[in-house]
Amino acid sequence: MREGIIAVAGASSDKSKYWHKIFADLKAAGFDVFCVNPKAEADPQQRIYKDWAGLPQKPQTIIIVLRPELTAEISAYAAENGVKELWFQPGTYDETSAKTAKEAGISVHNACFMVQKGIW
Repeated sequence: MREGIIAVAGASSDKSKYWHKIFADLKAAGFDVFCVNPKAEADPQQRIYKDWAGLPQKPQTIIIVLRPELTAEISAYAAENGVKELWFQPGTYDETSAKTAKEAGISVHNACFMVQKGIW
């Protein structure tokens, strides 16, 4: 496994959804990755959780795949739990959420994690 735990915030458990591809491709690339989505059916064997409290380990990196207006809770969680990096996938960036993270010393990225890391 690659170093560091990643959580994909909002990834769908529906395999037909684009955001599920991020989660699946990260797993296939050897990353230690979880999905957090309150609308998904929890499945710890597949590493899918309904909330942050359910994660067995805290992530170092969070990749956001949600609409911008839904990111404040994620930034707050990241700030309170020692997350090192917060990645806003294209179309998900929210200035207020990014500011919360930056003020907590989190490295904030407004870019595609998959492209930037050479996975896609």
